[in-house]
Amino acid sequence: MYSIRNRLNYTIVASMIVVLAITAVFLYVRVAGHVEAVFDGSLLNKAHSLISLTELDEEGLEFDFAEEGVMLEFQGGESLEYYQLWENGVDLLIKSPSLGEFDLPQMNSELGSHQYADLQLADGRAGRLIEINFMPRVEIEDDPEDEDYGIEIPPGKPVTMVYARERESLDDTLFIIGATIFGVIMVVLVISGLLIWRLVGSGLSPLSNLASQVSAIDESNLDARLIHEGDQSVEIAPIENQLNHLLERLQSAFEREKRFSANAAHELRTPLAELKTLAEVAKMVPDDQEQVLGFFNDVGEISGQMEKVVITLLELARSEAGLLRTDPEDISLAGFCDEIWQHAVNGLGAGKSLVKHIPGDLVVNTDREKLGMILSNLFVNAVSYSPDQADIEITAEIRNDNVVLEVKNTSTDLKPEDVLHMRDRFWRKQKIQGDNGHSGLGLTLVEALVKIMKLDLDLRLDNQQTFMVTISGLNPAAQQ
Repeated sequence: MYSIRNRLNYTIVASMIVVLAITAVFLYVRVAGHVEAVFDGSLLNKAHSLISLTELDEEGLEFDFAEEGVMLEFQGGESLEYYQLWENGVDLLIKSPSLGEFDLPQMNSELGSHQYADLQLADGRAGRLIEINFMPRVEIEDDPEDEDYGIEIPPGKPVTMVYARERESLDDTLFIIGATIFGVIMVVLVISGLLIWRLVGSGLSPLSNLASQVSAIDESNLDARLIHEGDQSVEIAPIENQLNHLLERLQSAFEREKRFSANAAHELRTPLAELKTLAEVAKMVPDDQEQVLGFFNDVGEISGQMEKVVITLLELARSEAGLLRTDPEDISLAGFCDEIWQHAVNGLGAGKSLVKHIPGDLVVNTDREKLGMILSNLFVNAVSYSPDQADIEITAEIRNDNVVLEVKNTSTDLKPEDVLHMRDRFWRKQKIQGDNGHSGLGLTLVEALVKIMKLDLDLRLDNQQTFMVTISGLNPAAQQ
């Protein structure tokens, strides 16, 4: 494991160090090069001034800069400078008194060119020199009255001049420049590092807040939701929304599991108690075959009731978990209703019949299994809660390009407020007056299946005590 905050801080600071170091080196090289160029330019100017004071006449080479009282920097003092000249680069012509017994080095420059070099001066200081190889200026007398007029001047020879001076001032300047650049870079780096540390921490605070909230959630508080203060960031918002959605699904799954367990325990408790009672009674009369056979019949009925409850609960759990899918096919509605009626009401609706108001050629395109479960539950409820000899009506018609299916039965004791509770699990109007074998899950399962099939369900009770269940949204089959 690693810290995103620390990794970001270290990465950004390291990147800044590299960038600032490259910038510092670039600045130092450029500035130092410029300063050295200015220093060398001063050497070149001073050398040219010395050359301008060197001339060749009939008496030979003259060096006006060497006269006493001229250019004292070559004669003595604290800021000594140095020069030395050779003819043809070999014969020493003159050198500054400041050199004493010390000679300046030569680099054998070509005629008309110059070179720079560092050296150690006679007094031990660091210095820098310039060497120029030149032809001396010829001084020709053009006044006829002058006594030297017309005298032939001997041909000039190349002269090599080396001029040197200390470079401590240059080194000090370069040191100050380097120290200034380094100091500024260090200050910028320290301030930037502190700002980066604070800004990265502030920028990641929503993520830290999210992590602390997530770490506090476990199976005991799945109802908790991730929240934030102030504006939400576009990077964190999808994560927070998806995590909240995940928590909702987890909470829903846990609640479904608890509800299934509680519902199964609630609904199976009574038949299990009846089975236990039958087993205990059967032990008391093992020789009464007729009574024992009656016990087996009761066990079969109770087991069938338990199986029906479990199957219904499992279907509800699958529908809530989104595991049920539709597989539509063309169904002839009239014949299909007859089939479901015979299978669902067999032996239950004695003296009751199904009255259909369905066109014989009406074909719907929907899931056969789910529509069969819906009709089966509606038929069983209608038969169970209608008066004796009462008929059950089913009507189907096309409205607005959709098939509307309606199941009606006459009720004896329903009230308008009862309709509000019919979708609740295990709600039964007659549960106080005696159980008729219903679990109270029929309409709950119908509602779940209708949602999966993307249909609409409506429950109504009119003034004539006619209870109506309307299912709309069925697709009629395409005409061939």
